[in-house]
Amino acid sequence: MTSSSSFRTMPLFIALLVATPSFSATSFDDPLTNMNDQLWWLADGWSNGFPFINRWESEAISFSTNGMAITLSNTPDSTDPQNLTFQSGELRSNDFYSYGCFEAEIKPAAADGVITSFFLFAGPYDRTETSNGKHNEIDIEFLGNNTDLLQINYWTNDDNYTNDHARIIFLDFDASEDFHRYGIKWTKHAIQWFIDGKLVFKVKNTSSDPIPKSTDSPLRIMANIWATDSEISGWAGEFDQNNVPITAEYRNIRYIKGGRCNLKG
Repeated sequence: MTSSSSFRTMPLFIALLVATPSFSATSFDDPLTNMNDQLWWLADGWSNGFPFINRWESEAISFSTNGMAITLSNTPDSTDPQNLTFQSGELRSNDFYSYGCFEAEIKPAAADGVITSFFLFAGPYDRTETSNGKHNEIDIEFLGNNTDLLQINYWTNDDNYTNDHARIIFLDFDASEDFHRYGIKWTKHAIQWFIDGKLVFKVKNTSSDPIPKSTDSPLRIMANIWATDSEISGWAGEFDQNNVPITAEYRNIRYIKGGRCNLKG
């Protein structure tokens, strides 16, 4: 099964309302104890379509001394043209980032049919002025029906989502029970995924199966949780509409610029 964001779309009128994004070479470390408008904006007032069965609303995200919480809830909205009952939240970086290390502490939601994610993304509606506008993505995702594992993935210039690289990483803990550090190191030569400073998987760039290139597009940092359509229940389980509200928690998102960054230890 492809990742949650495989079907990501943003209506053009929404994209035009967003300030022109820029490339950023600046490292940062955000504890997520409050909304930092210099770094982030919140998805608000639209939906992605299948297989997402929720819309995005900024009110689904809250900040406290414990970090950021994203809550999936049954919150009908009579003004929603698609009549989607469920709402959730999506955090999006203002800027786009090149090679370096990306990390977040996450406590995902444990619920059938619910995906918790932290990922890097670019596409037709998420791009800089110099981006090629094609779909490029690097994922960390938790499948709510089994939080003893996580799924990693990537796509390269793949608007048709045909070259899936999904891989399951089995954990020696239940990720939903406590925070752990999950990281991506992205360079021109490879992508590496880390858990609590330990390398768990690496894929090298090859001419026959390339990884995303920052020269094609830098990537936006994103985090969300979402409810899945029953048609893909074989992937993450059957979403139980009575098992909401449910929350995923995040803290300490950081970016360290440059290919010599380090997530070990």
